[in-house]
Amino acid sequence: MTLYLLASVSIVLLGTTIFFAYRYNDLRKKVLDEEYHTPFEPELVTEIPETTDIPQKEYDTAGLIDKGYEAVEKAEIVRAAMDEVGVGLNKQLAATEESSAALEEMNSAILDLSNRSSDISEQSSMALERTQEGNGTIQGSIEQMRSLNDTVTDSYEVVKNLGTKSREIGSIAKVITDISEQINLLSLNAAIEAARAGEHGKGFAVVADEVRKLAEQTKNSSDQVTRIVDGTKQETEAAVSSMEKGLKESDETSKSMEEVGRLFGEILAATQVIAENNEATSVSTHEMSAGVQQIVAAVEQVTFITQESVEMFDELKEISDDELATMAALVHKAEALQQTSTKDMATPEIPDTDQPAAS
Repeated sequence: MTLYLLASVSIVLLGTTIFFAYRYNDLRKKVLDEEYHTPFEPELVTEIPETTDIPQKEYDTAGLIDKGYEAVEKAEIVRAAMDEVGVGLNKQLAATEESSAALEEMNSAILDLSNRSSDISEQSSMALERTQEGNGTIQGSIEQMRSLNDTVTDSYEVVKNLGTKSREIGSIAKVITDISEQINLLSLNAAIEAARAGEHGKGFAVVADEVRKLAEQTKNSSDQVTRIVDGTKQETEAAVSSMEKGLKESDETSKSMEEVGRLFGEILAATQVIAENNEATSVSTHEMSAGVQQIVAAVEQVTFITQESVEMFDELKEISDDELATMAALVHKAEALQQTSTKDMATPEIPDTDQPAAS
């Protein structure tokens, strides 16, 4: 806005300069036409000694002198106005030169800012790419954690079912042990009854003994199975406990990863906004730099015009000084002619002494 106002003022002052120049030339021509190119000038010089119309010529000379003084006064007014305009133009020239220097500095600063903005925009774009890659990695890790969590949950269920089956096997083994003890007791009773039967019970005694041995083997195997099942049950319970802990930790880790993913998403969104803003800032800075360069060129043009105006005013002032001096000299010459004419009118006629006296 200031630069446009400065340019407007420069145009106005330039117009004023041209106006005064034309006014001054018109006035100078008018004065010269009225006073230096009239038919009275040769008559004043060549015919004053011979004319008999002395009062009329004196009147014309006095009018010419009055017009000369009036022309000099008008020329001095124009000269004073030109001095004022010249002072204003010099001030304007100094102001435009200062403005041009300030704009050059500002343009340099804006160019530096534009370069920095471009660098920041490039770095923001790179940061956005890295953030997008990191976000993709985080999202992949979240999916892996979810899959791992599902696997741990399935394993937990399998181990938990295994513990349940182990307890069921232990119960069955206990039933088998109880049955083998009952069979062993029955075989012992059968052996006692066979001994009472004597010779008739020998075969039954052999069978009872074999049954007793089989019952003992069954009991031993059942006890061994029970011990194995008990060990398996303990290990299964420990595995279930560990799986429960792992499942809990996996769930917490999954939640943490999801939170990290959410935060990374926010960072990604913020980075995108920053990158867009930096890009817009870079574009605006480039546009501002181009605008400032145009303004600098305009101010330089205004400065050039103002310099030409100042030089033209200096020439016009020199011409005006010369014309004023010429006018003053002509007025003084006219006054001298008037004084000469007045002296001629005041000189008395000398009588002719050579004529003879009357007789």
